[in-house]
Amino acid sequence: MNMYRKIASDISPALIERRCASRHLVNLGALLITPLGEMIPATVTGVSTRGFRVKADYGVTIGRSVGLAIPGLPRYVGWVAWSYLGEFGLEGAQEITEDAVEHIVALGTPSAIT
Repeated sequence: MNMYRKIASDISPALIERRCASRHLVNLGALLITPLGEMIPATVTGVSTRGFRVKADYGVTIGRSVGLAIPGLPRYVGWVAWSYLGEFGLEGAQEITEDAVEHIVALGTPSAIT
């Protein structure tokens, strides 16, 4: 069996850009909207233009479609990309705008939390 490992300089910049997004740590209350329409209290702990890191007492399944309601913003819909110890990654069905990310970061910074 032949094995081939690419060095970092061989990786296409387009591939790198496709997989990366600036992630911001936040602590922001939200509501997780289940497929049955239940509203579960949740905390957004990270945000990027590709999705959210969410903490909730709700057992999610990878690949499941759920919604996320953040006060003052439209509802976001996406798919569970990963799940581990009560947290999961919600990959957005549509890209989250930079303006929305900045707004979420401002809402979720320690100075904005009361």
